[in-house]
Amino acid sequence: LNSSDIFINDTVIININILKYAFGIKYTGNEWTAPGEYWKFASQISKPVLLVKDMKYFFEILLKQNSGMDHLEIAWSLNRDNGTFSVITSEFLSLYEDESSLQMGDIDHIPQTKASYDRLLEPIPLSPHPEGDLIREDPRDHIYKHLFPECHYNPKFLISRVYDVKPLNVASKQTAIVANSCRTAGNIVMSQSHAMPIVRAFLNALHSREETRGYSLLRVVNVVRREDKDVGNRYLVELELVGPQGQKALVSHYVYALAEDSEKQTILCSPKAFSWNPSATVHIIVAVKNQARWIIQFIREMEKVYRATGDKNFNVIIIDYNSSDIDIKKRLKKATLPSYKFKKMDGNFQRTGGLQAGIDLVEDEHSILFLCDLHLYYPVNIITSIRKHCVEGKMVYAPVVMRLDCGASPRAPAGFWEVLGYGLMGIYKSDMDRIGGMNTREFKDKWGGEDWELLDRVLGNGLEVERLHLRNFFHHFHSKRGMWESNNQG
Repeated sequence: LNSSDIFINDTVIININILKYAFGIKYTGNEWTAPGEYWKFASQISKPVLLVKDMKYFFEILLKQNSGMDHLEIAWSLNRDNGTFSVITSEFLSLYEDESSLQMGDIDHIPQTKASYDRLLEPIPLSPHPEGDLIREDPRDHIYKHLFPECHYNPKFLISRVYDVKPLNVASKQTAIVANSCRTAGNIVMSQSHAMPIVRAFLNALHSREETRGYSLLRVVNVVRREDKDVGNRYLVELELVGPQGQKALVSHYVYALAEDSEKQTILCSPKAFSWNPSATVHIIVAVKNQARWIIQFIREMEKVYRATGDKNFNVIIIDYNSSDIDIKKRLKKATLPSYKFKKMDGNFQRTGGLQAGIDLVEDEHSILFLCDLHLYYPVNIITSIRKHCVEGKMVYAPVVMRLDCGASPRAPAGFWEVLGYGLMGIYKSDMDRIGGMNTREFKDKWGGEDWELLDRVLGNGLEVERLHLRNFFHHFHSKRGMWESNNQG
């Protein structure tokens, strides 16, 4: 036995007053016991628990197994000197509810305890009209318009020609220290000495105009730099300002700073045709087959985002390859979502084919597609993050997800940044159509590599790729069992 937790409630009615005892307080992964060995670790034996005769008690068991043989025993003993433990046998056990007629996706009968904690039970403050909300049109957020002169924007790092080259195994050129640190370190933090000159230049431009002179800086929310060596740098500047009447406004704007002598004052301009649309509709697209519990988890994550933000300009699209373990359409009808689309497909699961089917359901070419997978936990600001880092005709967004280790969770995260994958991508529908969509011909019945093939076409068509490590964006560890047909692996 590696590690396990047992949760038991004190009445037949499920409530939050749950008593917990665990096998091991802090695990190294090497703990084990033999059957009937109840005294090896102090934490194997719980504190006394009062149980009343003929009363039913709901309990849950979580078992985490490493390599080797596993076993799980639950034994009880009267609380008296020289008491002996005996295993709780089947005559004292029963299901909480008869599940013989239920599908894998039917989970509403499962009580929520600390063991099966659902974050949607946690109250989320609803604010339909938050001050300075980035996702709504607001005159206060447009104070930057015509603030800077427009400048031509054609960064040197864009690919103008495509060459066939011999692949270079970059990993072979790196030490283990570099490879490991790169997978656990986040975004490179810009120093204050680099960020504040940009902020001051922004404020100077603001104060040079009569209509915006009364605004002052409340706080610097975010400054993101994209270097264009020897030419200049592009910045996403996000500031919280306060007006003369105390009103707050959030400003989120792309600016460009030409490379100048360090002693000269920084001069900003607005890169031509390079701005993000705060009201663009974002379509979250996922293809699934027979992943009932994870489909429910995905829908709940989308509900969480909607409840926290009230953002009505996003749409959930699920392409289902004839799942037999859940009625997805029924589940979507019950969900608290601003909008959704659902399409059923026949045949073996195809990621590229499913995503393309979802793309084809989107009619507005000026909306944003976000190609994603199941098994993800999303930050509540995911929709705004996608909007801010997608610029039509100019830039796509490929956020880096943290891949959780086995046994880790968003509440206790441990893992590494998945820097090698580009399968999670935000891109405008018009840009996706222009580059040819998903490659359903080469990746029809296999998976692996389709993300890099898509990335090649994105770059080959002159689009930038914004690559940021996104906080609270997690990929949950999971088994691959049942995910793909045997002939689908490439």
